[in-house]
Amino acid sequence: MRMISLLLGSLVALGIGAGVAAAGAEPGRHVTVVGTLTDEGVECQALRARNGKLYTLTGNLSGVQSGDRVRVRGRVAEVSFCMQGVTIEVTRVKELR
Repeated sequence: MRMISLLLGSLVALGIGAGVAAAGAEPGRHVTVVGTLTDEGVECQALRARNGKLYTLTGNLSGVQSGDRVRVRGRVAEVSFCMQGVTIEVTRVKELR
């Protein structure tokens, strides 16, 4: 247990997962976001929401690509390697037309 705490502390110190804390999203919370997939992501696929907020996405995104307007459902990540925005662990993605 101590090793896990040290590892998580190290990740936070390195800035991994900082996007979640900085954006004020509650880790673990289930969310639905509508927006457009963009190429803004450094490490992960990015989504720009209708309100302008940047999200990064992990999980299965097959069938969609940058430029697609989508609805994403998932959980706000507690820790992420995406390094920007609020990261959502995607459980469902649907292209909107």
